[in-house]
Amino acid sequence: MTRGGPRVQRPRHARWRRAAPTPTLSLAAATVWFALAYGGAILGYLGVNAFAARLLGDDFGYFVIAVSVSTVLGQLGLFGAHRGGMREAARLRQDDEDGLLQLRLGVRVVSAVTLPLTAVLSAVATFFAIDADDRTRWSIAAGMGALVWFAGQQKLWANYLRGFGRTRFASLLEGRSGGALVAAAQGVLVGLVFLFVPGLGLPGALSAMALGFPVPVFIAWRVVSRRWRHIPAGRISLKNVRAVIKQHRHFASNMLGGAFNSYMETWIAGLVLSGASVSLFSAAQRLSLLLTIATTSLGIVFSPVISRLFERADRRRLEVLLRTGASMSAGLTAVLFVPMLVAPKPLLQAIYGASFGAAAPILVILTLGVITNVLTGMCGVALMMSRYEAIVARVQWTGVAVRIGLGATLALQFGSVGLAASAAAVSACVSVTLWYLARRRLGMWTHLTLRPDFGLMRRTAG
Repeated sequence: MTRGGPRVQRPRHARWRRAAPTPTLSLAAATVWFALAYGGAILGYLGVNAFAARLLGDDFGYFVIAVSVSTVLGQLGLFGAHRGGMREAARLRQDDEDGLLQLRLGVRVVSAVTLPLTAVLSAVATFFAIDADDRTRWSIAAGMGALVWFAGQQKLWANYLRGFGRTRFASLLEGRSGGALVAAAQGVLVGLVFLFVPGLGLPGALSAMALGFPVPVFIAWRVVSRRWRHIPAGRISLKNVRAVIKQHRHFASNMLGGAFNSYMETWIAGLVLSGASVSLFSAAQRLSLLLTIATTSLGIVFSPVISRLFERADRRRLEVLLRTGASMSAGLTAVLFVPMLVAPKPLLQAIYGASFGAAAPILVILTLGVITNVLTGMCGVALMMSRYEAIVARVQWTGVAVRIGLGATLALQFGSVGLAASAAAVSACVSVTLWYLARRRLGMWTHLTLRPDFGLMRRTAG
């Protein structure tokens, strides 16, 4: 066993070559690349939602549910190997071929076993859950299976690119709707369906979303595979599968709990509210989740740095960097935060159509809850990259449990506004709890500062 995972026997006749060092940008340059990609991801994300809302009307809420479920299942199929792999890749020495071999094995296990199995089961479950004619059921089930597979692959390769220092490309595969490259492709494809074949409806929209993934995912796979192509892959065994799942189980729990916290209210709305109310709530929630993109994506940018500095016990430097990042995130988010509070109705109507202006009160409530996540900074990421991922998972699942009980109760009593109030309250509590735990466990604060040190970001490798 090496690094907590299985060791694969090297063939004696194999010729081993040391991989060439990967050029690494500074943390400041990596953040600039993120900012550019962030803008592209937002435009693509808005394009997808604008076309889908006009294409589907009252069925838009079910489109949001399908996409969010596929995202969650894609992460489940990876069993945390993407995040655990990024943490280990960031610490990997150039001559550590045993570590590189283990990373490759983890990728092969999830790509050949757990993710395909998850995608197939998702398609089967979707087929039997849908009440429609056979052709529609087959189409939606196939689209769901493809979305689960590609969503998992996109997250896997984006994290490995980041861990290996391929910062520019990684930035284009991170963020909402699969990052700028995937979101742009999805926006164009959903738009084409809306303009030329609107009769395809929900199956057409899901198929367009799935077809936005293959090209960026394939290119990312080729780039990462060059890093370990000189190392024999070895054979996958049941023992390997168990070892990989055990090694990354806390990351898997964390990712799944985080996804449930993001989408649980939408699923509750689908169960207890009318179709029109589901669409209004989904539109407002999709828009409010834009506020988390800066913090979430910066967390990915900072993750390799957090992993390395924690390993070196350089806590003071790490705290300054985290608080500087929180200030940057708050500044970027303010561009969206202010319009959502000041002019929510015109904003919703401009993006989704005139009928969605009724979701304005929901958007304001959700926005107030989500902003707490921005103000407390990258506390959850700091804990996960510092080997406290089990603690974060417990907080996330506690939040999920509260969301289910409180959200369902308020939704039944007060409709979509009550559900929004529940979502905002729980989001704020989860963020504050993680912020407090980061202080207790790591001895550092993560919230924004009025004196950010951008010079330190330029002097720190990203």
